Amino acid sequence: MKKIISFIFIIVIILIANPTVVFAATPTPTPKATTPTAAISEKLNEQINELKEKIASRVSELNLVEKRGMIGIVTEVSGSKISTTDVLGNTRFVDVDEITKFSSASNKTFGLSDLKKGTRISILGLYNKQSKRILARFINTSVDPIFLSGTVSDIDKKNFIITITTTDNKSYKLDNQTSTTISTYDLEDGLVKSGFSKLALGDRISALGFVDTKDATLVVPDRIISFIDLPINPHIKALE
Repeated sequence: MKKIISFIFIIVIILIANPTVVFAATPTPTPKATTPTAAISEKLNEQINELKEKIASRVSELNLVEKRGMIGIVTEVSGSKISTTDVLGNTRFVDVDEITKFSSASNKTFGLSDLKKGTRISILGLYNKQSKRILARFINTSVDPIFLSGTVSDIDKKNFIITITTTDNKSYKLDNQTSTTISTYDLEDGLVKSGFSKLALGDRISALGFVDTKDATLVVPDRIISFIDLPINPHIKALE
């Protein structure tokens, strides 16, 4: 016990005499920063290069494709491919897929199977400049307007239907709707807005409209112009 006390006493004396003396401590090891191995680095480079190639390929595809619309006559339907002739007489090829939408004013269930040779359709889709084909997104049956010129030969005031007879003595019924615009034209006042009640037997009129989708014997006029200065056409037999 005396030896221990003596040793402690000597240490204290040394510290008082040399206050700068310190005891070395075992240093705490600093963790070394880990770096990716060569294998991981190579794999990352491969993934980056693969991504670059995909982006470049996609950009190239987008440069080859543009939105385009056209009107054509169906010449052949084979599976999901449609051959058409455009307004210039050129053959155009159209592809359809599961998201292509079909519509027709006369057929609510209209689809690919309803397309027949001679059907007039309008197409909106993606045109590929390389293959020169259109991937259709929308296909609609196209209806051409009908232009008629003749004389009023009958008026059904109850149903707002007038019958006109043309110079070749063919009769057409015009089913006037709220959307129909009726005007009169004369040399003094020019074109003036009018109405159904102003139409009379013998009036010389011109009409632009569409054949009714439910009744092929009716024409739904978009516009009617009555030429009140023109006399009754003597060649119209329905007025005799």
